[in-house]
Amino acid sequence: MRGSLIGTVILREWRTRVIKRSFLLGTLLLPLLGVGFVAAMVLLTKGTESHHTVLVEDGPGLITRIDPVTGQYVPRCPGCFPEREHLEFRFTREAPEDSVWLAEGHTVLVEFDESVLQNQAGYLVYVKSPGMQAKRNIERDLSKAMEHARVMGSTELDWAAYQRLKFDLNLVNRESNGGERSKGGGEEVRGLVGFMFSALLFLVLVVYGGLILRSVVEEKSSRVVEVLIAAVRPEELLLGKVIGMGFVALTQLISWSLLSTVAFSVFRLVYDSGQFSEGMLGQGEVPADLMTVMAGNDFTAILLDIDWGLMGVSTVAFFIGGYLLYGSLYAMVGGSVQSEQEGQGMVVPIIMPLMFAYLIGGGAMENPEMGALVGLSWFPLTAPVIMLIRVAVGAPIWEVILSWVLLMLTARLILALAGRAYRHGVLNDGSRSGWRLLLQWIKGHGR
Repeated sequence: MRGSLIGTVILREWRTRVIKRSFLLGTLLLPLLGVGFVAAMVLLTKGTESHHTVLVEDGPGLITRIDPVTGQYVPRCPGCFPEREHLEFRFTREAPEDSVWLAEGHTVLVEFDESVLQNQAGYLVYVKSPGMQAKRNIERDLSKAMEHARVMGSTELDWAAYQRLKFDLNLVNRESNGGERSKGGGEEVRGLVGFMFSALLFLVLVVYGGLILRSVVEEKSSRVVEVLIAAVRPEELLLGKVIGMGFVALTQLISWSLLSTVAFSVFRLVYDSGQFSEGMLGQGEVPADLMTVMAGNDFTAILLDIDWGLMGVSTVAFFIGGYLLYGSLYAMVGGSVQSEQEGQGMVVPIIMPLMFAYLIGGGAMENPEMGALVGLSWFPLTAPVIMLIRVAVGAPIWEVILSWVLLMLTARLILALAGRAYRHGVLNDGSRSGWRLLLQWIKGHGR
């Protein structure tokens, strides 16, 4: 009988939230916006892979010379301008009017004079932006050409000797095979992804904790709670309210996952059919599939290197523990106050550990394996946020499981203590409030 009453409370909390228009809109919009962002990145990248002819105006002749055979200006360092699929350089001493060089087929003009040696800056002139990748290539090639000019202008340096002395070290991440992790490096990238998941979890915990607080305060002010506790014990009402609101949050999280998967699958199907490639490809070019295009983009390639299944399961697991812990505290505070504004002031100390975890998690993206993260990932009040970063980096599975078990045990304890306070708080007339009174209720003393 008691179980059916708790189930009724859970169903009531779930139905009153899920059928709202705001919940349905939020559930539908987030996956569409997320997949839309990825689609925009792919399409914009594809759209900017057009051919660019760059006219370099080298007035002082720092990097160019006259070719005696063709009479054209050519680079003094041909090796500084490697062949690129979508980039071509031409050189001149003085560029004509904008309308002229544009009519000649150039898409970008680079202007600099002798002051570039001191300022290390020039001008990039265009009608349509060439895109970040093309701009980086232009800067890289011209920087090397200017480096060549400075070396050749020195009486103490020889370009060939200088090239032999140069040493550009490229460090490729690789973790030890003897360790328990074998993801092959990329900790910073995976740490960023883990932080994104932890930020989402932080947001959900705070938002739904606030909903529990508001719900309890509204029921007290409307005297509905007096009717409910006539049929259900206060502790059971608290449990049903926390679990019911938790199911609402889980419904939204699962819906986001499913809708995102469906939306991405539809986009992939449409993209691979060639609908977005028409007009973007030259004659004889073969359109690449979506996965190939994403792998070639610096940002979207990160998304392909994620174990989405593991991150999804970990997010749900630590959400359940974190929500039971913080949801109980929010409900306990709601039962002790008479207004939502008063309750918001009292929950600040409660969410401080969660806020601290969120802030330190943001800084941990540069060093996701810092020692402080290990301790915080075991501490129940910060584990829901911090452990997701370590899961993304590659924490040992036994640590993840034990951390979650410790979180669940702590949540069960907090739920029991919150039940004691809630039993006194729901009938509190508001003459007294505050943390001292809450502690008295937790100890089992009345008003």
